[in-house]
Amino acid sequence: MKLRRLIKPVAIVAKLACLPGIFPALCVAPALADTVYLVRHAEKHIADKDPALTACGQARAEALATSLAGVKLAAVYATPYQRTQQTAAAVAQQQQLDITQYDPRQPEVLLSQLKAQTLPVLVVGHSNTVPELVKQLSGIAMAALTEQDYDLLYQVKLTAPASVSISRQSFRCKQVE
Repeated sequence: MKLRRLIKPVAIVAKLACLPGIFPALCVAPALADTVYLVRHAEKHIADKDPALTACGQARAEALATSLAGVKLAAVYATPYQRTQQTAAAVAQQQQLDITQYDPRQPEVLLSQLKAQTLPVLVVGHSNTVPELVKQLSGIAMAALTEQDYDLLYQVKLTAPASVSISRQSFRCKQVE
């Protein structure tokens, strides 16, 4: 896969396409120690409480692991819900890391942990928490995610000036669930 630089010396760069591939956001220069990747959990079953991933969601989680294979992560964080744990599991297994749980109602604790890391990290959250975490890390406001947004990967560089790259995953599930 060829690489194309996404991050420019501006406050925010939103790239929705790079090169054909699984996660175009990874079409960047090698990750630095100040990089946080954030993603919403993959597709979930419709349920009242703590749904698991659908087959499409499982396939998307595997695609995420494949796309992050070239990035050495220090940690993988996910909320305690099945859908986030299952989305993070393929990446954690591939990188031989445990999944560190965080409480989505206490973002300040997670932010403190993220800022203490020395290598890139992955955070798997929810539609109502990921944009806010990106804003807290970078100071850059993000649009809210809808219930249909499962394909965005945020890459936050914490060095001044902070920057955010957003990529749309090219993975598409062909199954109807």
